[in-house]
Amino acid sequence: MKEDRFPSTDLSLPAGSLQCALRAFDGGADSVYLGMKSFSARKGAVNFSFEDLRKLKQVCLEKNKRFYITLNTLVTDAEMSEVENMLRHLDYIKPDGVIVQDPGIARLMKKLHPGLPLHASTQLAAHTASGVRMLADMGFERVVLSRELSLQEITEIRQACPGVELKVFIHGALCFGFSGVCMASEALTGRSANCGECAQICRSWFSCDNGPAKFWPFSMRDLSLGEGIRALRDAGVEAFKVEGRMKAPEYVYHCARYYRALLDGNDLEARQEEDNVRISFARQTTTGFFNNAKDGNRGHESLTCPDYPGHRGIEVGIIRRVLKDSAEVVFDRPLALRDGLLVISGTESAGFPLSLREKGRTFVSAGQVVTIDFPSSKFSVRPQSGTPVMCTSLHNMNMGNLSENIPLYKMPLELEIKVRDDGLEVNGRFFATPVSAALSDTPLNGILEKVFRSSDKSLFTCASVKFENSSSSPRPFIPLSEMKRIRREFYSLLDGEFEKKCEQTQDIKTLLNEDFPVLTEDVRMFHMSPVMFGEEECFEQASGLLEEKPETLFGLNNIAHLKWALEHPEAKVFADSFLYVKNSLSWQEIKEIVPWIMGVFTKPASELPLFISRVCIRHSSLGLPCAGCSKNNSYTLRANGKVFRADCVNCITTLSLQSDYSI
Repeated sequence: MKEDRFPSTDLSLPAGSLQCALRAFDGGADSVYLGMKSFSARKGAVNFSFEDLRKLKQVCLEKNKRFYITLNTLVTDAEMSEVENMLRHLDYIKPDGVIVQDPGIARLMKKLHPGLPLHASTQLAAHTASGVRMLADMGFERVVLSRELSLQEITEIRQACPGVELKVFIHGALCFGFSGVCMASEALTGRSANCGECAQICRSWFSCDNGPAKFWPFSMRDLSLGEGIRALRDAGVEAFKVEGRMKAPEYVYHCARYYRALLDGNDLEARQEEDNVRISFARQTTTGFFNNAKDGNRGHESLTCPDYPGHRGIEVGIIRRVLKDSAEVVFDRPLALRDGLLVISGTESAGFPLSLREKGRTFVSAGQVVTIDFPSSKFSVRPQSGTPVMCTSLHNMNMGNLSENIPLYKMPLELEIKVRDDGLEVNGRFFATPVSAALSDTPLNGILEKVFRSSDKSLFTCASVKFENSSSSPRPFIPLSEMKRIRREFYSLLDGEFEKKCEQTQDIKTLLNEDFPVLTEDVRMFHMSPVMFGEEECFEQASGLLEEKPETLFGLNNIAHLKWALEHPEAKVFADSFLYVKNSLSWQEIKEIVPWIMGVFTKPASELPLFISRVCIRHSSLGLPCAGCSKNNSYTLRANGKVFRADCVNCITTLSLQSDYSI
């Protein structure tokens, strides 16, 4: 749990690199979260080496900051030894939390690394009180909630689960489908989002039968909660997460400054930083599901940006007239040469640097009408008068790299040094050396402590020395060169033992000793939904079916379903596709909770829903009115030689792959 030295709230920024982490702290972040080179849900980020991590640890100690490691992918038994190697290194570094999706990794941490704080990734799709309680029972100290929750729902979870910390997304990219439940990338490209290789199918364009010929129906707007962070703090949420491990240091810095200002009540600075954040990177923005009413009604705000899926920055002007290779623009804020501009017209867009036709001019003042170079040839149909001009970058916004010449963290040790007649004993390790009587009154213990505090390139250093003289001389003497030699040998020995320990596989092999039964499809199977808004209703449905047809086999598809199974020991249950039992440790963890579980059933990704989303595709993407809606609609979409069916029932959208077709 959180330590007293830390503030009660935790503003957590993404660190795709060491530079991002340093900029986040400069901007006011309390913590950063980051991935290592393997087993991170953002493999495309720079990510951290062990040396980077040692530098970051040292920075956090000096600045009183925190850092969390994302070990949030699914793994196989064959990969567990590599995971264990990483955990041994993390045990040395001692991060403030390890963010995990795979129940098997969680079990491995509890068995072999109980000192590492366990945090539940949003990939576990925890969005109900039962799910959070179950994770707390499994040893998770903090749960990163799904992004689809409203303030009211978060508050209810907070009140129902007082013993576990909650972390909530406040800013950044949103996924159309529930995190951890999305099969689109794996089914269509073979790249699993649950293994850190998401191909971002949601940012691809589609056509719709009886609808748009080209649009981006699953491209979500970016979350920008703004002042909503204060409501979350007032509701008792401990941690606030900004998405973006693929973003630049400038984005991380300005996001940190923006939300730090909001938390500190500095509204003027927040307003100034909001534009900087959006210029750094922003699609159209939304508060997401934050303001949903209890009945799920979210008003008429669109959550997707079906016309353009990319960065659009902020609006800075309006086109008054388009000429052959230039345009007259009315700007409403000052800009300078080389600032990046963007124009979107229909489904076409063009980005270009600001270049003025008036010779000698280097900037534009607010309210001015100027003629700029304009790439009209990039549009099949010229933009019309009144088309907005967006600013996507400023020439002076790019930040130079901060120095990474940072001392490496060394694990501090309490040394017990015993002087014997034939040598030194350091923490139980003996080093032979001549010991004689000293000719001066200088105590040996002070010299030894000074010598051992210098540990060169070792992973370890001396924090304190407990000295004992067991030699026959009341004032023993050892040559300085011998003390330095023993110091080098001692630390070299520790380093070697550490590396050897990290490479050991015996401990992990003793745990990977249980195969799990694999079930085949059965007509009696009832697959419980991995997404449950109205948890009680979902559980009542399952309980009613159990009473009516006790022979039914219930597929557990969410961590919350384990709670229902525990309350119904008479039910025949199995681990279904979305519970993700991918390794024997996951099976052991689930079986320990529900001992009577029958086995594991998994469908191929292509046979599962590609997306399950709280976004209504009918309203958000197709722009159709809510009035007169039947709450049960289906649409046919096409892309890349495939046909898809989008079913929208009670505003929940499910996308399925139908078949191949010839273009």
